[in-house]
Amino acid sequence: MKSTATRKTLSDVDSSQLNARSHGSHGDTTLKKSTVDGTLNGKPATRVVHGRSLQTKPTPRRQSVYFSSGHTPRVDPRPLNDNAYINSCIRQLISFLSSHGYDSSLSPKTLASPTAKEFATLALFLFRQADENFKFGSKTEDDVPMIFRQLRYPFQISKSALYAVGSQHTWPSLLTALTWLVQMYVYEEEARQCQAKKAIPEPAVAFFEYVSCAYEHFLSGDDAKCNELEGEFNASQRERHSQISCGVTDLEKENAELESRLSLLVQEPVHKTALQQEKDTFENGVRQCEDDIATVEAFLQSAKSDSVLARQTKVKNSERLDVCRAALAQLRRQVSLQSVDVTEAKTIDRDIEKQKESLSLLEKLHTDVDSRAYTAKVEAKDALRDMEKCVQHYNSVARTLQIVPHTAKYANETNLEGEINPRSEALNAMVNLDFKDTVRTTVKAIHDLHMQKKWNSEREYVNLEQSLQACQDTYDEKCDEANELASKAKRSESSYDAERRRLDDMLANITKHIASIEAEVESLRNTSDDNVQETESALQSCQAEYDECIKFCGQERLAVQNMMLAALDALMGHKQLIGDALDTSSSNTFAAEGIQS
Repeated sequence: MKSTATRKTLSDVDSSQLNARSHGSHGDTTLKKSTVDGTLNGKPATRVVHGRSLQTKPTPRRQSVYFSSGHTPRVDPRPLNDNAYINSCIRQLISFLSSHGYDSSLSPKTLASPTAKEFATLALFLFRQADENFKFGSKTEDDVPMIFRQLRYPFQISKSALYAVGSQHTWPSLLTALTWLVQMYVYEEEARQCQAKKAIPEPAVAFFEYVSCAYEHFLSGDDAKCNELEGEFNASQRERHSQISCGVTDLEKENAELESRLSLLVQEPVHKTALQQEKDTFENGVRQCEDDIATVEAFLQSAKSDSVLARQTKVKNSERLDVCRAALAQLRRQVSLQSVDVTEAKTIDRDIEKQKESLSLLEKLHTDVDSRAYTAKVEAKDALRDMEKCVQHYNSVARTLQIVPHTAKYANETNLEGEINPRSEALNAMVNLDFKDTVRTTVKAIHDLHMQKKWNSEREYVNLEQSLQACQDTYDEKCDEANELASKAKRSESSYDAERRRLDDMLANITKHIASIEAEVESLRNTSDDNVQETESALQSCQAEYDECIKFCGQERLAVQNMMLAALDALMGHKQLIGDALDTSSSNTFAAEGIQS
């Protein structure tokens, strides 16, 4: 019996399952910029796969409209006579050119029928997206079809089409060719973005890569390399777990800050409503004050005119009364100096009666004027009292809005407190404020300030809602990742149990084999003396084989124990990682439920 140093593969695990998600299939092969560069320079196109340059050759089995390698002319299946399709191509071309720094003016009208010079400028800009040093030769009509053939454009571009670029028969085919080139560039950019997103290895990919490499070294008998790979894998997993924990902690802090800001924003509309009510009350008070002031001004104007008229009438009546008294005194002097007969005495008596009647009429008129002046004075006092009430109401509302006194928050060092001067002769000087200009301008500025704050708060509220939605999406991804880790842990446990059973069966078979060898040795010891020499030689060979087998079994047992211990440590670490991830996910779940509630 001969010992072998080659180890057997695991019978319960298919090698295709271990290599199914290796690093070679992790990312998709993307077309690098060197593909187009090499094509424009006359070199064969190459694809770069994980740092290795591979020569690309057209395969006859994968022929398509855009990457066919045949040389026979093809009929373009695109609707070149459809205006909607042509307009769509123009929009795609304008979008790409404007987003990549094309310096000339662009418009759909220009691209509907361009000149040969404009087409050459467009083509040169697009070709320089692949090769910055590209230049046309002496004839653009010869260079453009050649470059499109090198780029493997599936349809033929004739030189005659380039002599009449803007015609209705040739421009659609040239426009679709430029659109095809733009689509290739866009596909390349999106492929790069996808590859950049997939550059970070997933936990499952890293695990299977570790298992594949470690199992390869295990089969070759390099236990030190297996232990080194195990240490590196454990360190990378611990580092990733710490990064995830830090990320979850940061998300929790950000979530708490967003909750606090959200609570403040939820409480703010009540304050806005109160300010809006105060503003409406203040505006109503200002309008009422303006109406009352206008009424009082009209009444005071009327009372002032009546008072002036009464004073003028009184002065006239007083003058007339003085004149009458002077005339009466003169008449009395004349009467005393003249001799009066009966007829003249009667005439004088009649004149005296008439003068008495005029005097009584003047006295009545004077009394009426005095009564009207007194009534106007009382009404003016009432109007002044009403005006004082309106000004007091305005001052109270202004204090609520914090625009009085002049040191208030929104006063801007301006005295907006209303005061009444009842002794002023001019009507405009009775109130110290101009409600239509100064007060209304200040109130409008306060209204605009609060509207700006309201708009900023609403915008911040929308941003917080978006951040909360992003946190919710992150939480859902973490939950999915935790569930996936739990399922992987279960699969790892089942694989570990199966491997352990297989190793136990292997040890049992080795033990049986050792027992059979010992029985054979015992039987050889009991043979006759004639075969002693042969038996001793056979015994020595069997003893040597037995020793070698014992040594191999010991090494195998030690390797199996080391592998089982390493697998057990990795499994326990993986369990701990899954437990932490589940705890973090559950805490995030409770936090998210609290936010939603």
